[in-house]
Amino acid sequence: MLLLVVVAFPRYTRPGTEATLAWDVSGYYLYLPAVFIYDDLEKVAFLSQIIEKYQPSFTPDQAFPIENGNQVMKYSAGMAVLYLPFFAIGHTVAKLTGYPADGFSLPYQAAIHLGGVLFSILGLWFLRKSLLRYFPDRTMGWVLLLVALGTNFFNYATFDAANAHAWLFCLMALLVHLTIRYHERPSLKLAIGLGACLGLAALVRPTEILYAIIPLLWGVGSLAALRQRLVFFKNNFTHLLAAGLVTAAIGFIQLAYWKQVSGHWFVYSYGDQGFSFLHPHFVDVFFSYRKGWLVHTPLMVFALIGFLPLTPKGEPKTSTPRNSEMGDVPTEFPQIGSPFGVSGKQITNHQSLITSILLFFLLNTWVVCAWDIWWYGGAFGQRAMVQSYPLLAFPLATFLVFMVKKPWSKWLFGTIMAGCVALNLFQTYQAHWGPWETDAMNGAYYWRIFAKLENDPWDKLLLDSKEAFSGEKKAVKTLYAADFEAAPDSVGMSRAFAHSGDWSLAASPVVEYSQNINLPRPADLKAGDWLHIGGWFYGEQLEHDTWRMPQLVVRFEKAGEVVRERALRPFRVMQLGQWLEVGMDIRAPQKDFDTIKIFVWNAGSRAGMWVDDLKIETFED
Repeated sequence: MLLLVVVAFPRYTRPGTEATLAWDVSGYYLYLPAVFIYDDLEKVAFLSQIIEKYQPSFTPDQAFPIENGNQVMKYSAGMAVLYLPFFAIGHTVAKLTGYPADGFSLPYQAAIHLGGVLFSILGLWFLRKSLLRYFPDRTMGWVLLLVALGTNFFNYATFDAANAHAWLFCLMALLVHLTIRYHERPSLKLAIGLGACLGLAALVRPTEILYAIIPLLWGVGSLAALRQRLVFFKNNFTHLLAAGLVTAAIGFIQLAYWKQVSGHWFVYSYGDQGFSFLHPHFVDVFFSYRKGWLVHTPLMVFALIGFLPLTPKGEPKTSTPRNSEMGDVPTEFPQIGSPFGVSGKQITNHQSLITSILLFFLLNTWVVCAWDIWWYGGAFGQRAMVQSYPLLAFPLATFLVFMVKKPWSKWLFGTIMAGCVALNLFQTYQAHWGPWETDAMNGAYYWRIFAKLENDPWDKLLLDSKEAFSGEKKAVKTLYAADFEAAPDSVGMSRAFAHSGDWSLAASPVVEYSQNINLPRPADLKAGDWLHIGGWFYGEQLEHDTWRMPQLVVRFEKAGEVVRERALRPFRVMQLGQWLEVGMDIRAPQKDFDTIKIFVWNAGSRAGMWVDDLKIETFED
């Protein structure tokens, strides 16, 4: 992991939005230079200079102005607290070596990134210690390899190590380790450690307060065990109180910041982004090509299977350890104290552990799926699930123990898992050196680039059309064709550039939307039939921000209501100052529609786009 970051992909040396301190990370980090370098936590006046010099994002959305003239950080302060030791190292190195001590020069970038890698390795270390309490060394080793190399944790432990998820992975792994130790031998010191882990995690992301389920319910697999756990906490109430106070004290850091900057104890800093708990995006989060967790990290299917009771019928739930391909596999816990069950009795691994882990997984998944921005921006895979992997490692280990009981299952599932690891490593390579799309992936583009290493900008057009036609077009008919010479007074008409004749259709910073081209639905156009929409496009300047690119928009409407919309971004493939023919193939929607509407939209770019010789065709496959 360290070799990859330092030798193969030293991201901290890259400029602009490719640097370590960019996008969300720059927002997490902004507290530190504001406090320790610029002494400007309220106004954050230095941010404009940082954006101009280092360009950590295309838009200054790390902080936003409020009514009293101050600016409030968008993100909470948890990551800044975790970054603090590495920021101090970077600041010291910058002063000693002559780099700008401005918070964003190379020493700061390197220190934060390498700090993330070290935290990731530390998280694996704590996960190892916890797994060894319940599984043999060989099983533990395989689980670590599978989690570290076969899931998107690998990406967030290396290339995107400054992001929050590997750090939260470490906090969760440490929380589990301290929880096991605490319930074996309760102490005030361990209780304070648990409170610190929980407080830091919640300070990074308030929804991580769900971590509290783990120390409270770890090993509770029955109502009798739950009653005994309540008695246990009653007898150790001072420990529970201490952990709660430490958690609250760390959380108070955020409240104090809001109070100082805004005058209010609470500020919602995410604008119109929020949760829809009654309408969670379960299908999208689990199975979509855009960010489907099990599509991009299929190895975790086996962890989910591990939640099932995998003890064969007729086999006792508790037995003596027996030898297997994975080593000596215990089917029960070691002899442990009363907090885990009836005193003096042994309970099964599955019965006691899976209940609390499953409860956390279900609640955490509900929260992840309820977030309106369920794809979590530009990221590799479903990044919001990474911090739950220290817990999912336990049902994954349970599945490994189960699968080696039969030679056929060992080889079958072992081969599939090896394929999952290879797929994850290959797609991680694609994400940083190849054609992988981290924000707007869809099925057509996924399968077009599935085994590709080269970037082909023409493939990117599938991110707009979301559909791919292959084969020979048959029965081609022209539905519409225009050279825009007939209506020069319409909105968006331009004589600045033309592919043929004198006029073209344009969208510019001055004219955001062109005129609409409204076509009634042809009588012979059926649902599922193919259409090709294309023309000649020109740009005097080029726009590289995908979301600002001018677009040719195609809408299928029914009585003025949008049934389906597609947008073509020719700037993905265009050359500066050259006319280029670009088009897309899409199917007519299954839902009824009566109008096809086409127009050109400039989505906030300073670069205009001109369209000429537009043509719409229908064809059969």
